[in-house]
Amino acid sequence: MATWHKAVLAAVLGVAVTAGAGLAVAQADVIKARQDGMKAQGAAMAAIKKVVDENGPAANAVAPAETIAATAAKIPGLFPQGSDKGAETWAKPEIWANWADFEKQAAASKAAAEKLAASAKAGNMDAVKADFAALGGTCGSCHRPYRTPKS
Repeated sequence: MATWHKAVLAAVLGVAVTAGAGLAVAQADVIKARQDGMKAQGAAMAAIKKVVDENGPAANAVAPAETIAATAAKIPGLFPQGSDKGAETWAKPEIWANWADFEKQAAASKAAAEKLAASAKAGNMDAVKADFAALGGTCGSCHRPYRTPKS
């Protein structure tokens, strides 16, 4: 093999190895980002539950509801194809097999969180309670088909 062929082959292999390593790092980064987002949503849900359990004030549910809405808007981007593998993840392959439904579930969660924030801003605790229950339902509508239960 000519020397220049060896140099080209070495360069191609170097790029392939670097790209593969970069993909693994990027995949781990996106999994961590979505786990961080889901933890933020869980903390926000706990904060809203406290408001509901203590019967107010409704204004205390605004910021956590807005956090959930903002995170829900990012959900589809946190699940690139193939990110159900590698680092510790509970994402099921069904996400990508049913992508349109997955996006629909994320949008429903965002809309429910926005409705809850609006009810909280209005100071309507009865609506906050109902909207919180509806928001919880959107979480389950996505988790049941698309998330492997933690063991």
